[in-house]
Amino acid sequence: MCTIHTMNIDRQVPPFETGSLRDPSELMRPERLGALKQTRLSFGRLLVNKMVTEGWEIRVDRLSLDEEGVGRVVYAIETPSRRFSFGVFSRNSPEGENTDRIIAEDWDLWAFLCEGEAPPEMMDAQREELPHVMEGRATPDVLIWTRANRSSRFFGHVVDSLAAGHQPDIDHLAAGGYLTRSSGYYGNGLNGTKMFRALDDDHPLSRPYMSQMLAAYMLRVFGYDLAEHVAAARNPDAPALDDGIKRYLGTGNSSGVGIVLYLVNHPKQLHAWLRAREVALARAKTVDPSEADLERFRSLRRRARRWFAEDDSETNRFFASKDAIAADLDRVGDRVDALAADPPEGHFWEVVCEWASEELRRETQEVLHSLLLDVRPEVCDGLEESLTVSERSDVVPGMEVATLRSRIEEGYAWALDVDFDRPEATRHFWYRSIENEEPRLGVRGEGPDEYELPADVARRVQSLQRDLDGFAPADTVAEVLVEHPEHRYVVERIQNLHGLPYAEIRGNPLDADFVPLHFIACLKAMWGIQKAHPKSKGWVRGTFFQGAPLAHELPDCEQEYWMFPPKPETAAHWRDDR
Repeated sequence: MCTIHTMNIDRQVPPFETGSLRDPSELMRPERLGALKQTRLSFGRLLVNKMVTEGWEIRVDRLSLDEEGVGRVVYAIETPSRRFSFGVFSRNSPEGENTDRIIAEDWDLWAFLCEGEAPPEMMDAQREELPHVMEGRATPDVLIWTRANRSSRFFGHVVDSLAAGHQPDIDHLAAGGYLTRSSGYYGNGLNGTKMFRALDDDHPLSRPYMSQMLAAYMLRVFGYDLAEHVAAARNPDAPALDDGIKRYLGTGNSSGVGIVLYLVNHPKQLHAWLRAREVALARAKTVDPSEADLERFRSLRRRARRWFAEDDSETNRFFASKDAIAADLDRVGDRVDALAADPPEGHFWEVVCEWASEELRRETQEVLHSLLLDVRPEVCDGLEESLTVSERSDVVPGMEVATLRSRIEEGYAWALDVDFDRPEATRHFWYRSIENEEPRLGVRGEGPDEYELPADVARRVQSLQRDLDGFAPADTVAEVLVEHPEHRYVVERIQNLHGLPYAEIRGNPLDADFVPLHFIACLKAMWGIQKAHPKSKGWVRGTFFQGAPLAHELPDCEQEYWMFPPKPETAAHWRDDR
């Protein structure tokens, strides 16, 4: 039986005012976006909620692995409306051969998620194609291709421990929190996979990123099965990995600077998720807490505080240390208790959040915001529907120059304020490397800047603004583009993002001081990754589904709250001080 904390969600959705949403000038700064944390509206959490609510069943359909874990496995995933399969091809790469680079050819496993069954002939066909992820072809019923590696630090430790007859060292595992780590999920038409738009409205994975999240969850399932299989091959009496340790672990993820261009190129999706999050937060702030709400908040705050204090993953100067966030959360607890004893004028949570914005680190503020959504989960009701958006756009040629100018002044004042006369402001450029098959950040004058990609929104807005001086207010966009076709990209962007205040990140990716980590951390929060540990200025590792219910628990979980799991050896004491 799944022992996950439950809550009462049978409440009315409270009213809120649009004016209480955070100003884009505050939220859309890279440093603030990089501080965001997962919420109930993050895609990984939405998937787990769906799996638990609908009681999905996951089982091994076929397994053929040798003593080193080399071979094939097919999982069956049963939902109320249809079946999916997750096929895995496992190998044991020689030490040092595999990396997380997108161009790597050697991986410990390749896998795919498909609709329906995955019979042997389909497995044979996918085995031929998957290793060539850049040129290979999927079939129309394949939703996702992915590749992953066994963690050199954690997977071997788990196998060695189980084979020796005991459980692994949880303190060692806590430094990362996963057994397998992937760096990409290829779908939505790539390599011939099924396109997102082809999914019916009643399809179990019809929400954005649900297919990718399910593939990530299944890598977690396979990692545990693989470790137990290899350990048992060494020692038939090897114990199974403890369920508490399994819940504490998740699926690793590795993301690099290509995330920057992803966010630049998906502004409507960025706006949709941020606005849904901000609407939910605005609702939560207007709900004055009952005594039960305060007790729930105290419980969740203690749980989060413990999780950050126990987190041994690496940080650097761009992220607050986990101990610093834990200390901040102690201050949050003290402040809430003081206000509860002497209630303030105005809405309780608004007062708490205003105090936090002045006194605490940005990352702690965003943890607080995430907790508020978990105290009153009904504030998220209905917002999931707004997360499905179309990124399609086109130029509106008949728009007058006067209208285009007004939209620039209204939505892009921040772009006009960037000082591009500074040499440092254009130090970098973005291009797609043919050799490395991924977006790269180059130094201007020292690389192929003739192939520069349009990541420089602010600079393009300024260039357009200068050229508009040569046109009358009643002239049309079509007339402008006839003389200046180079402005089509930015004109189309300005026209189609009008009225979407959270679509444009107010930063300059060309600047010498630009920090890609902020963009990477923002997207990881959207996905629902809890733990992020940067390896460099532009490369972040993270963990999906830490604390999530296990596959065999999905049909029996009463509720899906599973965030901030305590280490297994402290979990037994958690109930006593909750």
